[in-house]
Amino acid sequence: MNPERNRRKTLWILVGTVLALLLIVAIAGGLYWNHMLSLLGNAAEHTVPTLSQEELDAIVGTEETVPATTTPEDTWPQVVSDQNITNIMLVGQNYREDEQNKLSDTMLLCSINRKARTLTMVSFLRDLYVPLPAYAGHSGGRNRINVCYALGSTWKRSSEGGMEMLAKCIEQNFGVHIDHTIEVSFDTFAAIINAMDGVDVVLTEEEAEYMTDHVGYVGSFEAGQNALMGYDALAYARIRKIDGDRQRVVRQRAVVSSLIEKCRNMGLLELHDLATQILPLIITDMSSQEITDYLWELIPMVKDIQLASLTIPVDNDTLPHSMWSKNIDLYGYPSSVLECNLKLNAEYLQNALGME
Repeated sequence: MNPERNRRKTLWILVGTVLALLLIVAIAGGLYWNHMLSLLGNAAEHTVPTLSQEELDAIVGTEETVPATTTPEDTWPQVVSDQNITNIMLVGQNYREDEQNKLSDTMLLCSINRKARTLTMVSFLRDLYVPLPAYAGHSGGRNRINVCYALGSTWKRSSEGGMEMLAKCIEQNFGVHIDHTIEVSFDTFAAIINAMDGVDVVLTEEEAEYMTDHVGYVGSFEAGQNALMGYDALAYARIRKIDGDRQRVVRQRAVVSSLIEKCRNMGLLELHDLATQILPLIITDMSSQEITDYLWELIPMVKDIQLASLTIPVDNDTLPHSMWSKNIDLYGYPSSVLECNLKLNAEYLQNALGME
């Protein structure tokens, strides 16, 4: 037999075997990826307990009519999109069986700038009093920004409505386009923390004392570095009675930053195990293809992406006196809310995100 012919035959068999193996791996990888994506919740299909008529009347009944005449501030925001930036709105909603208000407890904009290689976390204070967008055939008016989730969910009969109305509210008042939304509940938040074997935070003496003495379902804590599990981390992220909402959102961003740092150091098997536990808990409006595209693009950035943070409304040396308190009758009770110069805050926010 011709030796040269035997060598060519062996080579073709080897090439065919390698191609077959690559095809099998590709098919298996595709099936695996589709399975992982199928675990995600879909906001359009996710119904939530909506407001009763009494609750709805209590919220809507407090709204103020937006004046018919406009001012430069009212017409200011031109919604800005930037192909280098993806804005994802993360909402923690506080519905539990023993609570009835169904408001958005946390509103955290995660803005990824590919060009600058930054992830900027922007917290919107719950008491921010703004013009609400018209939605689902209902007028807007003025109210606290955190009622958007409750109203939108009720008017559209799904959490998709709550997320859409909040996104429209951010766009209307600050000119920042929201690309996607992600929703988690209190129980989901605790489950995610547990799936990641806790979160590392540094407690001040006042925080440690408050969590030990005033929060019923957690244990005893000392000032300094602590590894907090599910509901312990939730209790930490919700602290506001010792120093207010502005420090509360700082704690929430500290938790997210710590989780990101954990993910930076995980191997593929660890990430797989984590994904199988977390994906079924998350409700999002992103399609499978969008998630795939984002991951291919963003995973290489994870190791060196820079984290930044910001609270809206802004109150610092660069933008002083751009916010003020206002006393109104809210939900039938005298309440204090925050108003701000929307134009100045919108400009500041867009600049902080690196929008061009």
